[in-house]
Amino acid sequence: MRVLFLNTGRRLIDCDELLRLGREPDVVILAELTQGNQRAYEKGLEGRGYVHRSRSTLHSRKRHVRLYSKRALESDERFTKNGNKLKNNWLWCRISGVLISGIHMPTKDMKKRPFKHLQKWMKEPADKRTLMIGDFNTDPTQDTTWGPQLTEWVNDFGWRNLWDKVPGGKKAYTFRGTRKSDKPRRIDHAFAGKALKRARLIHLPAFRLNGLSDHSGLLVIL
Repeated sequence: MRVLFLNTGRRLIDCDELLRLGREPDVVILAELTQGNQRAYEKGLEGRGYVHRSRSTLHSRKRHVRLYSKRALESDERFTKNGNKLKNNWLWCRISGVLISGIHMPTKDMKKRPFKHLQKWMKEPADKRTLMIGDFNTDPTQDTTWGPQLTEWVNDFGWRNLWDKVPGGKKAYTFRGTRKSDKPRRIDHAFAGKALKRARLIHLPAFRLNGLSDHSGLLVIL
């Protein structure tokens, strides 16, 4: 199974181009979707065989995360606590026996409560067939507050950081802001549970380099 994650940066990408650059995945997880883009991707991807999808988020002008799949969803859950930045931006669906968690964490000073919830969730499924993938808005080498904590939880709970096996992964970055002072950062990550021993990550910078998004894509092959 091939799982693609991309933060679209609120942009509407042609579905044929999305799938071509994403190397024809079985599952597509998109972040920073407006309500209008959710509907557009839903229609475009359904016509290309992605007939299964996570349920839409609450009506809001805020950005959202959605999952589109060629394979049937065995479960479809979302973070539901009121008053939390993750309400529209964290889902987990079980597909072909694998629990796939797609997430878009908030930035800067809005991370405290979301990271607290993330820490609790990460403890339980780390030894199972679980994939956690998304935009964590955290570069472990630059974010001195949350970077060390995320790294600690990954190591202590037994997750496998799929960047560790990517050729040139230590120097790779997935996002760079528009200001000249902005440093390139690797803020998109994929972590595999212990039972997904063959999971591997492919970095897809073409989305960013071609101007389709301000983020690279991540493709995980299970």
